[in-house]
Amino acid sequence: GTPPSQSVLVSGESGAGKTEATKIMLRYLAAVNSVHTTSFSTRMFGAAAAAPADGTLSGLTERVLRSSPVLESFGNAQTLRNHNSSRFGKFLKLMYGSDGEQESAAISSYLLERSRVVRPPAGEANYHVLYQFAGGCEPEAREALEVLSTEAYGSALPAGSGRMKEGDGLHRPEAWKETVAALEVVGFGPEEVQTLRRMLSAVLHLTSLAFDEAEDSHGQRAAAVRDTAASGRAARCLQVPQTALEEGLTSRTTIVGGETLVKALDAVQAADAADALAKAVYGRMFESIVARINQLVGGKEGELPFIGILDIFGFEAFETNSFEQLCINFANEMLQAQFNADTFRFQQAEYEAEGVPWQHIEYEDNTAIIELLAARRVGAFALLDEECRLQTGTADSFIEKLARSRPAGDELFSVPKLKRAKGGAEFSIKHYAGLVTYETSLFIVKNTDPLLPELSELMGNSECAPLAALFPPDAKKESGAKSRALFSTTVGTRFKEQLGSLMSAIQATHVHYVRCVKPNPKSVSAEFDNALVAEQLRCAGMLEAIRISRAAYPHRLP
Repeated sequence: GTPPSQSVLVSGESGAGKTEATKIMLRYLAAVNSVHTTSFSTRMFGAAAAAPADGTLSGLTERVLRSSPVLESFGNAQTLRNHNSSRFGKFLKLMYGSDGEQESAAISSYLLERSRVVRPPAGEANYHVLYQFAGGCEPEAREALEVLSTEAYGSALPAGSGRMKEGDGLHRPEAWKETVAALEVVGFGPEEVQTLRRMLSAVLHLTSLAFDEAEDSHGQRAAAVRDTAASGRAARCLQVPQTALEEGLTSRTTIVGGETLVKALDAVQAADAADALAKAVYGRMFESIVARINQLVGGKEGELPFIGILDIFGFEAFETNSFEQLCINFANEMLQAQFNADTFRFQQAEYEAEGVPWQHIEYEDNTAIIELLAARRVGAFALLDEECRLQTGTADSFIEKLARSRPAGDELFSVPKLKRAKGGAEFSIKHYAGLVTYETSLFIVKNTDPLLPELSELMGNSECAPLAALFPPDAKKESGAKSRALFSTTVGTRFKEQLGSLMSAIQATHVHYVRCVKPNPKSVSAEFDNALVAEQLRCAGMLEAIRISRAAYPHRLP
């Protein structure tokens, strides 16, 4: 019969080696597929049909392998803990035919960290590809797209800090040629690569925009672009009229009672509008890259058995944690719950069903934390969505509602009594891996990911057809602050739904686990911090898993 599908869940904290472990598995599966294809072809059609003597891989396998460096360039960045941190989640499915040969593949991506595009956290860097392109863009493209030097983009392209400075070589100009080569192997044509150059240029130009402010004829504070040469560069890359872009960034149009009203934005609001547009262009470009890769490596999915590899962000706890960390840590709670189900609940139920004598072992059950975050109506995501849809919604009100929904003496949720000198209101959650305090000043903005309707419409009318296609006229999921109530799906809700679909797919497979352990905080080889390693094993539930195996029969026959 058809063999069952398999899933491999790669987990560990940031910098533990999840991305590298995933690449090792992909290379292994590619090698096995190459050997199998050669053997099968030889058996069926003779030696002449065997794989090339030089060991080259099949076209599909090569494209799947080369898609990894493409997604790393566009979706990974240097953080304080990791020079090549995945800032998105990825589930790769490799589909196999009845003869055991890879027939197609499919990639699902989750929660790209858009805020990094315009303002990387202190001491960290932007996405690798922005440095590669700014430093290594081909001369003819640099002239045509008016790309400036890396230094000219200031705060959007910081160099990082410490040992991680410049992404451990991933930012070097030569890396852009490698990224283009990988795109070409995957199957991107010259025009598609040129469109990516155009979009990257536009994002860089948008991040360099600045605004001044003065009183207009109505006594309102009105923003104006400080350097029209910069807005001109952005407009030409986006292939939209410069005046329309400047108007879209500095004003807002509303219709009241059939009358059109134009309201000037102040300098802060205009800067936010430019940031939102840069994030929207980059985020949708990334999604289009994933979609195009799926077209190039896809095929018959249907009922084909698959091997799925999940490479998703590890648990994060920084000095300042925002909405991204809440989503990332929620994903890790869900994966930990799956591990608990496979390792503890099912194992203990099997012992009891078979009458194996053993002693019940207590383990950390994180179901209550998942309920705190994802419960309908009273969970953190539901209450945040409610606040986002209110005209007067604030982060403070969100925390107050969340606190009221919790039982007295709750050990999982708390509000710090002392506020930091800077930043907004905070709350803390006791996750399975430790206590994390979240700073909420940007929660509402990040959950709604707002883009002014005028700018979305302007992008939809761009003369660059691939860019315009990313902003279809019926895309109403993004809007300005005054129309929050029109939101159909927020970022948090969309991520919850994606995660639910992912877990359903995983639960229908035979699951394997790869636990990556970070040996030391310095990211150096041959050095082990015993306390750090022990804490990671404890948080991952590995100690309880070992105790449960030892409680009955540690050796199993397949």
